[in-house]
Amino acid sequence: MVSLRYITLFLVHLCALVGALSLYGVAEQVFYVLFLFLYAVGIYADVKEHYPIKRWILNTFAVILSLYFLSFISLDDLLKPFANAVLLLLAVKSLEEKKPRDLYQILLLSLFAVSISTVYNLSISFAFLLLLEIALGVSSLVFINLYRSVGNRVVSKNVIKVYALVSVAFFLGVSFLTLPFFFLLPRTQTPIFDFFGRVGSGLKTGIADSVVLGKVGQIQQDNTVAFRVYGLPKGLKDMYWRVSVFDTYVGNEWISTKKQEIPVLSYKGKLTYYTVMLEPTFEKYLPALDYPVGVQSLEGLSGRVFMLSGGVLGFSKEINRPIKYTAISSDTPPFYEDPQEYTEVPKGISKSIIELAHQLSKGAKDEEEMLKNVEKFFSKGFRYSLELGRYSGDPLDYFLFVSKKGNCEYYASATAILLRIMGIPARVVGGFRGGIWNDYGNYYVITNSMAHVWVEAYIKDRWVRVDTTPPYTSPSLKEISKLSLIRDAVISFWYSNVVGFSSEKQFSLFAKLQRDIKLSMKTENLKKYLLSVLKIALLIFLLYALFKFYMLSRKTPENLYREMLKLLNMPSNLLPEELLKKLKGSEVYPYAEYIVKLYQRHRFSPYKVYEDEILTGYKSIKIMKKILKDSARRS
Repeated sequence: MVSLRYITLFLVHLCALVGALSLYGVAEQVFYVLFLFLYAVGIYADVKEHYPIKRWILNTFAVILSLYFLSFISLDDLLKPFANAVLLLLAVKSLEEKKPRDLYQILLLSLFAVSISTVYNLSISFAFLLLLEIALGVSSLVFINLYRSVGNRVVSKNVIKVYALVSVAFFLGVSFLTLPFFFLLPRTQTPIFDFFGRVGSGLKTGIADSVVLGKVGQIQQDNTVAFRVYGLPKGLKDMYWRVSVFDTYVGNEWISTKKQEIPVLSYKGKLTYYTVMLEPTFEKYLPALDYPVGVQSLEGLSGRVFMLSGGVLGFSKEINRPIKYTAISSDTPPFYEDPQEYTEVPKGISKSIIELAHQLSKGAKDEEEMLKNVEKFFSKGFRYSLELGRYSGDPLDYFLFVSKKGNCEYYASATAILLRIMGIPARVVGGFRGGIWNDYGNYYVITNSMAHVWVEAYIKDRWVRVDTTPPYTSPSLKEISKLSLIRDAVISFWYSNVVGFSSEKQFSLFAKLQRDIKLSMKTENLKKYLLSVLKIALLIFLLYALFKFYMLSRKTPENLYREMLKLLNMPSNLLPEELLKKLKGSEVYPYAEYIVKLYQRHRFSPYKVYEDEILTGYKSIKIMKKILKDSARRS
């Protein structure tokens, strides 16, 4: 026997705590800590059934609290004040004596908490949290209604079991019925809460407005997924993902001073189409496989895609949420710009670097041979390292003539400057190199550890990629396991098919259904369809018949009672008491009474009916058959 009050309170409190958990990271930390403390006090008060603070005081405090948080609402920060208010209102409600209406209010506040967090979190882990909240909410609602009807009574475990099964069935029914709405409700081109804008400090990725010596080395130790690429064949080598181009070197940093929009005048070579799912970068660049030509479609944010100087894809808005776009690339550089814009030699370059450039160009017949000399220079005695070590003075001087070790920024910077001193136009390109093929989803994963910087030199009327960085694999890449790839495939499926179920996909689904319906309405296809439906219906009928036969053949108190009614030619809806009244004084009465008591104990009491008792009941059926047969013979 269990107290209905405690079961109801347990479910409501659990629902409230899950709702509060969804606001972690959304509400301010100080209010979150305060909530946990007050809610723990509220649970303690429920256990002790002692509520020292009067209700009117708590209600007054709740009104003042709501007005206080509403005063902080602005277009820049619309939902955070609501999150803070909901948390503390939940805490205040937990301190009150819990009547059914209070339980309804706690339930409503917890569901409101989850609805706020959906604006900030669309991950698959949050989906499980949301399903848990809905399941707990449905169960809480069922038990609050029961508690409201019967009060704080002690009920049997069978009653609790029945209502728990009703809660589960209701939750599954609601979940199943929501699927058609997911596919059929109209969708906008962009998320409905896009105007709130997800603010943040941004991710540390290879997508940035500048390259500082040493910065990429820090990024290369981070295995966070930067983006995923679909539609490319497995086994591609040396994939360079172009993000940004830098033209000016100032104070150990490459920056881009040319950000004007340029047209794609012409392109040659084979075109490749592929889809990129980009994580939030808080920048305005779209990674693309060298060499990008344009973007065919984009989902997730409304804005304009254009080509920037250096042949990189720009976007009109800061990318503050996951987006998906289909890009087009050529296997040869399609961009034309005046190469003289990339010839400026940085001021303050040491005499040692200038002398090195003259030595490497000495005796070279043309620019192509100069480039080969530079590549040959870096191929001997240099090695890759994430740390340059302590040094004083110019870091490039130290790299070239002392340590001869560094990461890609040092190699790219030194290469570009040497080429410019030689009179060869050169620019630094930032992005990513490589990709991990995920067999579980058939796509490439590009992580922050693949961030890379390389050089493009203008040789013989075309831009040529120059990468003097020694081959290197980040240790963090070796830590990526099959389990990590499976997990990423699940996340990818979630974003592509649930979060990213856009209006385009919806229209595509409707168009496919329309084509399939038209095709199935043809006479020959209609016959096949009807035959298939008939086979499925027959199979369902056979399975149902087998299930029904199995259920009726089981030796249970219900089947025992049902078989006795059939033997006595009594209606199936006859009550046990009426049956015994009709059989009073007959020879079969003792046997019928035994079976009725078994049935009543099974249906209406918490006590168990044992197997040997049921077997005795079936023996009683046999005796009753014999008695009725002998009685019919005598008459």
